[in-house]
Amino acid sequence: MNSFNFNIKFIALFVLASGGIYLLMDNKPTPEKSVTEISLPVIPYIVAKSTEISIPIFSRGKVAPAQTRHITSEVPGLVTFVSENLIKGGLVQQDELLIQLDQQPFILDITQKQSSLDQAKLQFYETKAKARVAKRGAGKNASDYALYIPHLRYANSQVEAASAALEYANKQLEKTSIKAPITGKVIMAKIHPGEYLQTTQELAKIYGIETVEVRLPLNDHQLSLLGLQYSKKKSETLNALPRVLIKNFQDNDIIWHGTITRTEGERDDNQLLYVIATVNNSDAKNLATKPLLPGSFIEAIITGNIETELHILPRESLQAEDKLWTISKEDRLSRQPVDVIYRGKDQVYVTSGINLGARIVTGSFSNLVEGLLVEPKYLGKHKKLTIPAIVEAL
Repeated sequence: MNSFNFNIKFIALFVLASGGIYLLMDNKPTPEKSVTEISLPVIPYIVAKSTEISIPIFSRGKVAPAQTRHITSEVPGLVTFVSENLIKGGLVQQDELLIQLDQQPFILDITQKQSSLDQAKLQFYETKAKARVAKRGAGKNASDYALYIPHLRYANSQVEAASAALEYANKQLEKTSIKAPITGKVIMAKIHPGEYLQTTQELAKIYGIETVEVRLPLNDHQLSLLGLQYSKKKSETLNALPRVLIKNFQDNDIIWHGTITRTEGERDDNQLLYVIATVNNSDAKNLATKPLLPGSFIEAIITGNIETELHILPRESLQAEDKLWTISKEDRLSRQPVDVIYRGKDQVYVTSGINLGARIVTGSFSNLVEGLLVEPKYLGKHKKLTIPAIVEAL
């Protein structure tokens, strides 16, 4: 009996447990399904194109006047007149009278030299007359002295000496009027009426305003790109003169046009060779801008020889060891070496190693690996291989 009751209870408990388990299984929640998405890195790129341009070479320098004249007096004298333009910052014209010295002592000297010349001529004519008389009365064996030949030679030399002295006195009188040798600006003047000048005393300094020069340091590689080399001849430039665009650090909106006219004959302590850029302020291209003043610090962009089949890339696209990241047709990264001819301020110039139409990664990335699958993003007009605007202005 007891065994029967136990079996009944066990069966009942088993049925209840099975029912409970069935109810739990039947009412269990449905698990949510989530799809894991693979995020590809977005890589900007540009399309490789080739062009034919002259590589712009950047340099910096300080403007200096092409012509500087130191005004001195070649004769001593009392200052009777000083031009009102002969002050610091004054503008003077070529052949303008700047300083006038007292002419009276020089006029007196000219009169005395004229008197000496007249006296020498009188003596010459007298000696010449005596020589005629001596010649008629002299015999065949008469000496040169008896014929007055040395007397005539001496009298003639006295006339020539007196004539040269008179000419010199006239030139000294002309030097009492000190005129401007060039048209330019006065940068130093220290003379006033009433002063007595000594010879070789520096009175003023003038620089020409029409033409200015800039010394620009370049290394050997830059010189070769421009087609320049040192020559012992006076004309040191070869081929066509390289053109220069000059920008002032104080006003980047103004651009002056110039040319490289020569190279200097020695290197500086950094083994750089200086080239001289000449800017004509009266040139038609520079008339629309204000004059380029001496003392200005400028940045110059120089162009020379034309390079063909050249690729221009943003500087940040070039990686270490002169290599670039490119994106294949399958959108995978590949690293390839290129030949860089020049590294500019914002661009690099590549001669080979790039296929036309290749997608070149631009920008700096530290986590790129070979074969990485990426999502390319074309930069379009924002960054494409193009000629810099500053070069097109040349």
